[in-house]
Amino acid sequence: MIKHFLLVLVFSLCIKTVSAQNDNFSFVFMTDMHLRPDPVVEKAFNKVVQRIEKIKPDFVLSGGDQIFDIMRGNRAKGDSLFTYYIAQTRRFKVPVYNCVGNHDLFGIYEESPEDSSHPDYKLGMFKRYFGNPYYSFNHKGWHFMVLNVLDVDNYKYIGRVDETQLKWIKSDLSSVKPETPVVVVAHIPLVTTYHDLYPPQNGYLSQPPVANRNEVLALFKDYNLKFVLQGHIHWFEDLNIAGKTHYITGGSIAGRPSWRGNTHGSRGFLRFNVSAGNATYEFVSYEDKD
Repeated sequence: MIKHFLLVLVFSLCIKTVSAQNDNFSFVFMTDMHLRPDPVVEKAFNKVVQRIEKIKPDFVLSGGDQIFDIMRGNRAKGDSLFTYYIAQTRRFKVPVYNCVGNHDLFGIYEESPEDSSHPDYKLGMFKRYFGNPYYSFNHKGWHFMVLNVLDVDNYKYIGRVDETQLKWIKSDLSSVKPETPVVVVAHIPLVTTYHDLYPPQNGYLSQPPVANRNEVLALFKDYNLKFVLQGHIHWFEDLNIAGKTHYITGGSIAGRPSWRGNTHGSRGFLRFNVSAGNATYEFVSYEDKD
């Protein structure tokens, strides 16, 4: 009887250990790649691919600005850039989940030969290649939400989440248990210190970079929001708010200025390791030698 009990106990512990190991995973968050067919860009991105191949993540999250640039329109150019981006990121050999960035918005500038009546205008081309600009997915007990925080006003991009998407966020979260770890991806930061340290030339911002960010974040109040992963400003920071949520602006692949410098630190990406409902991360500079 004792032997039987011990065998059952050992078997149960083994099952729990295997289950815990099966729940472990890793993913990469990279943002602001600004990919284009250019020898300098291609040489640098080859290093990114080599790093990803060594890490072997379950998937890659892209924080937006996949390409550079289609805001001035030109459909043929846009098609060639997105086709190029897909070919390059396919080399990761893992799923890539894309968030729309301002440089991925088609023909929004006044000088664009295509206007707002064009089917590819604004989000049209992004949708054609990647589908809906906001969506969610689950992975090993974690819930990931990729948002679109961009809109257009008077030929300029702005940070704003429209009413349709706000309703979708609320609906999507209604099926998520309060204890489930949640990760949000947004291109323009919802929370950042950047503009406090580097205010625009015309003075401090009169509102957050995403104008209705408080309304967005209020929807997550009763949920286990672990990380908000952000891009856009080519700047790395980690803000731990109330000991609950890390708002991480993930640097950039392209550097600052884009492919011409490292004004705010090394070019790189974030590598996350998830275990038992908790996650740790490190910044990986692909320019460093192994």
